[in-house]
Amino acid sequence: MHLLALIVLGASASSALARQVILDTPNEPTKQQFHHDPSRWTVFNNTIQRVAVIGAGPAGLQAAAALVEHNFTVRLFDRAPGPGGNWLYSEEVPVRESYPDTPTGKKPWLPRNYPTTLYYNNGDDGLTLDQRWREHWQPRSIWNSLHTNSPSVITELEDVPYPPDHTWVISAHKIGAHVRAYASLKNLNTNDNSSVHSYSTRVEDFEKVGSKWVLTLRHLKHLEEPDRLKVTYWKEEFDAIVVGSGPYNLPHVPDIDGLLQWSKVTDLNTPAGFSVYHSRVYRNPERYSGKNVLVIGVGTSGSEIARDIAPYAKNVYASHKNYEWDKLHPFQRRSFRRFPKETKFIGEIEQFKPLQSLNHGIKNGDIKLKNGTTLTDFDEIILATGYIRANPFLLKALETIPGNPPKDFKPPADVFGGGAWPNVHWTGNYIADPTLAFTTVRPWTAGKWQSYGFAKVWEGTARIPNEAELWRQYNSSRWNNFRGLYGTGPSQALERQYVTWLNNESLEFGGRLVNSPPLQNREIFSYYANQEWEFSYVTSQNFTHFEELPANDWSKEDDLWEALLEEDSFW
Repeated sequence: MHLLALIVLGASASSALARQVILDTPNEPTKQQFHHDPSRWTVFNNTIQRVAVIGAGPAGLQAAAALVEHNFTVRLFDRAPGPGGNWLYSEEVPVRESYPDTPTGKKPWLPRNYPTTLYYNNGDDGLTLDQRWREHWQPRSIWNSLHTNSPSVITELEDVPYPPDHTWVISAHKIGAHVRAYASLKNLNTNDNSSVHSYSTRVEDFEKVGSKWVLTLRHLKHLEEPDRLKVTYWKEEFDAIVVGSGPYNLPHVPDIDGLLQWSKVTDLNTPAGFSVYHSRVYRNPERYSGKNVLVIGVGTSGSEIARDIAPYAKNVYASHKNYEWDKLHPFQRRSFRRFPKETKFIGEIEQFKPLQSLNHGIKNGDIKLKNGTTLTDFDEIILATGYIRANPFLLKALETIPGNPPKDFKPPADVFGGGAWPNVHWTGNYIADPTLAFTTVRPWTAGKWQSYGFAKVWEGTARIPNEAELWRQYNSSRWNNFRGLYGTGPSQALERQYVTWLNNESLEFGGRLVNSPPLQNREIFSYYANQEWEFSYVTSQNFTHFEELPANDWSKEDDLWEALLEEDSFW
């Protein structure tokens, strides 16, 4: 296999190119010819020294730590008040989601001059200080009793192991502490005297200006005397960027007739202050005591929230689309199985019938299903309908990067709206600039290798193919032969090849060697997956369920990563 197949592992595991395999044939160069042909490799025209990392979850923290260790000048930005990413628990809830969905191309308001400092008092522009603060950092979607649905051996960062007697399944609070411990070890926590990190700081925009990336940043600080918010805007220049902000950007609200009107019914006793709300505001189950609750969506959030509230609620209903059981991802089948036995499953909703008033709750409102049934008597509705992958700060970046895809190149979806362009870059999307990279692998497992790869490529101790070579190999269109490697995203085979690439480059250009995960971790994972996910998820031949599927089953998927995210379309 050519080195490209190893390099591309840093790209999105969902894309067609990432599933491509390059085989040696009489019409293609041999491994040795490819390896030593300088015309096939990316050449960086400028020295890379200053690197921005966007996002301080498990992915971004590892990227920042690796780059610091390799003597880059690093700036780590996160809109939250501390590290943890999605695992930063807070009783605060996000501001109200948009009905219908927020347009993915909407740009934020920005000042004309930089730096600019603004001060906001309570009630300015009709907003409280609390609303401004929560809109800025977007409290994460985890709830108080949340536990992982993966074993600890594949949900652990290096250098901060869990205690020897820890449980297999870990609580969100313990994972949050685990990530903060890693941040502290790497001098990246909020109380560290470090110039690397900037928390409560949101990346509003960035663009390529000459050879530099220019980030537009927004920082919030709560001032106690007097009670107000200080908002600071400024710009910083970088040679390279790592985007580690993850896929869960905007809540998805389904386009169902009548939902907009129902979403306006207020209820101050609910987490969001409304009778209908997205699952991202769910925190605790006790307040559902004696209520009839409808959960729309049967993915991970839907099933786990239903399990949480079932001991308290009067009735729990779950609405879902029609699916063919055998064609579901095992995680999706697992979610169905995880619903409590008391759950009353109902079909897909066709219409929320008009309400007579917005002042008396939704209990008397009628919901019509597509099978013709009409239901009523619901106290609250939780939309467990997933998220839209939107990165609004990338808008100007795409406009300012030279190098467009060929005119006949037709991506299955745009980079903002729930899809990913098939990429010809290690960046994870079609962005023709190798100084912009995305953390696209599972951070708990392959994240350490991808982060090491960023550092090695940018310091000159590892190589990646250039644009022309990547397009040439992409157009060979033989990725269907690459069978089994991406069955579960960053699978065991992906990890092996990452290790192979890193070690090959280190042996030739210098750098430490890395090891594959211990064999016992794979054994523990296999046992857990077969017990908790689906029987024979990992077979006796050491393949996952998906690694045994015919290759062309996956070729029908525009975006495999969407299937693995489950809730993007599975509700």
